Amino acid sequence: MKKGKGLKKSFSSRKFKMGGFQTLVMVIVIAVVIVLNLVVKKMDITVDLSRNGMYSLSDDSKKVADSLKEDVVLYYLCQDGGESISAGAGYKTINMENIVRQYEELPHITVEKKDPVLYPNFAKDYTEDEISNNDVLVVNSKSNKSVHVAFSDMINTEMDYTTYQEVPTEIDLEGKITSAIQQVTSENSRKVYITSGHGEQELSNSFSDVFDKSNIDTETLETLSAKKIPDDCDILLVNGPQYDFSEKEYKIISSYLANGGKAMFFNNLTAGLKNMKQYYRLLGDYGVNVADGVVIDTEQCMSADLPIVLKPTIESHDVTGGTEKLPVYIDTVTGMTSQKDVRSTLKIEPLLTTSESAFSRTDTKDGDYSKKNDSDISGPFNVAVAVSDDYAEKTQGEGHATRLLVFGSPNFTLDSLIKSNQFGNRTMLLNGITWLTGGEKVSTLAIPARNMQEQSVIIKDGDIVFWTVALVVIIPLILLIVGFVIWYRRRKN
Repeated sequence: MKKGKGLKKSFSSRKFKMGGFQTLVMVIVIAVVIVLNLVVKKMDITVDLSRNGMYSLSDDSKKVADSLKEDVVLYYLCQDGGESISAGAGYKTINMENIVRQYEELPHITVEKKDPVLYPNFAKDYTEDEISNNDVLVVNSKSNKSVHVAFSDMINTEMDYTTYQEVPTEIDLEGKITSAIQQVTSENSRKVYITSGHGEQELSNSFSDVFDKSNIDTETLETLSAKKIPDDCDILLVNGPQYDFSEKEYKIISSYLANGGKAMFFNNLTAGLKNMKQYYRLLGDYGVNVADGVVIDTEQCMSADLPIVLKPTIESHDVTGGTEKLPVYIDTVTGMTSQKDVRSTLKIEPLLTTSESAFSRTDTKDGDYSKKNDSDISGPFNVAVAVSDDYAEKTQGEGHATRLLVFGSPNFTLDSLIKSNQFGNRTMLLNGITWLTGGEKVSTLAIPARNMQEQSVIIKDGDIVFWTVALVVIIPLILLIVGFVIWYRRRKN
């Protein structure tokens, strides 16, 4: 009897109850984990933990899909086992199919995988291009209009000087595919004519990418031999000419603008004010005066050592919307001022401005930017302006208002400044295109390429010391003290 009572007592002891409770909690937790895993696997729930959202679609892609009225099919062309790409050590291994499959979650879009080996003639119905692994065919199900997005166009490469081979460093899959979706579903397209023959700057790769992703075609225009600006010109782009326009060219462009044309001008400092009379005459016709020399601003610049790399004040305007928390940079820039007495239909609005202490250095051989010389021109200046003239709209109807965007330098569109959304330059260009064209028929995309390089976590020395002390000394000491207090109280009881 004593033995039975002892066994019964052990089952009813406090130690047994605590142990049983802990075991029950462990069993419940394990059961919950198993059930959650089954649910997540069954529902195919995934979370993108990559730093730059490699496996997530941007809001721009979602907006494009929400606006679709026709169904689109993405044919992902790849052999089994060929979905992953990698540039080697230090770079992420990317599963292309996992990114393409994200489009299945959007309305009006389906994804089908086709093995080009098993279906060698499938792509010939949509393109005459040669097909390779990880290409995508974007097809409008209703009209059968299609765009071939080649794998080579989705990958940006750089030279690896250790192996002297080109290696993939950025992936632009989403930008290219969403742009293609726009192309196959859009009834309206826009066209930009880029003037040539005056030593204009070539468009940076990222600037061209802005037009590509906005479903806007670009074409060069020899204005010297042209009789007029083409009727299908939505934006005339003059990108930093080094040589002046002729009188004939001035008249052609002036006529285009007077009849409600839209244009984007980038001034070229190296051309010189005296050598560009017809060019600056065009700007002067719309109330914009340009100062000679290079703008120096020791208060609003990237650093005190580089006062010609400006970080100007961003003024409120549709073109600058969304840049409130982003820095905007522009360097080697011409300063602009607005004419005071202009016609009533003309409006000149500053977009980017310098500080009051800014000045324009006319003698560029003088490299001492710390102080203003007597020959320098006093500021402040505008370094980007938006101009609108309602005269043509009042006489020809809605939508014919003349609109100009003028930037003080083509360096505003450098790859380093508009390649990503890190700076406000890209946002301003996208907004500018929308403002010039009216923004109703063309949706501009702000989908930058994703970096494939692995990002290392860098911890400051001070943080290392703090967390080492916290984890090795403070937290263990607190646990010891708490444990001792609990033991001491139980011992007394």
